[in-house]
Amino acid sequence: MCLIVRTDLSRFLRWIYMEISSLGFIGAGNMNTAILQGVLRAGAIPREQIWLSNRHKEKLEPFSGTGIHTTLDNREVVLHTDVVVIGVKPQMFGDVLPGIAPLAAGKCIVSIAAGISSAALREALPGATVVRAMPNTPLMVGCGATAVARSEGVDDGLLQAVAELFRASGEVAVIEERDMDDIINVNGSSPAWFFRMADVMVRRAVSAGIDRDVALRLTAKTMEGSARLLLESGKSPEELCRQVCSPGGTTLASLSAFEDRDFDDLMLDAMERCTKRSKELGQ
Repeated sequence: MCLIVRTDLSRFLRWIYMEISSLGFIGAGNMNTAILQGVLRAGAIPREQIWLSNRHKEKLEPFSGTGIHTTLDNREVVLHTDVVVIGVKPQMFGDVLPGIAPLAAGKCIVSIAAGISSAALREALPGATVVRAMPNTPLMVGCGATAVARSEGVDDGLLQAVAELFRASGEVAVIEERDMDDIINVNGSSPAWFFRMADVMVRRAVSAGIDRDVALRLTAKTMEGSARLLLESGKSPEELCRQVCSPGGTTLASLSAFEDRDFDDLMLDAMERCTKRSKELGQ
């Protein structure tokens, strides 16, 4: 069972102020940048108490003049902050963790990498408190969905504060760590599936002579509206699917292709491969 975390700005600021006085980010890729921008928009932590590192100087340039500290040295981030979000690819953890391990004791390390367990992180970073999270790319537009996992040694206040960091850019659910390899199907990798569907829809429209920008906007707004309807109607996805369909109509005709091609089996196969790969990354 998961807990959906919803907060207003005042509650967000209170939680962050109580638990996190300084915040660091290792890696200036899309995900860390999105999380950082949400924190900056909320004004939850003074900018002079935020540090960001990246091995490539050009990735830090967009943050020059913003008031936060930038550095090429990951150790500086850990040295100067209490909570550190590691936003590098799982394959890079073998390079990053040994460098910060001597400074990690007493710090809260938040990992957004797929597959790597909190136990493995605690072993690599002795004395650190570890929290795992699985965000997604829509955080970049403030409409993301993040799963945050409970783990050993993390008290409720700190867990809530970490959840609120992600809440600044969207929805948050607190789950058990045993579900992390499967939750990636729900919110981590799944945006790519929606983008792939949108790409096919737009290309088909363009081939029929419809303007690309018109097709793209109508497709995207339909996805957005469908998501809102799913969240706000109180109806299940199956009920809403039936609601769109008229007997003998175009929607039923299109869905027959889903049946003929066994769409459900395709989706389940994609999800199984996603989970399998997440587990492989943790080995």
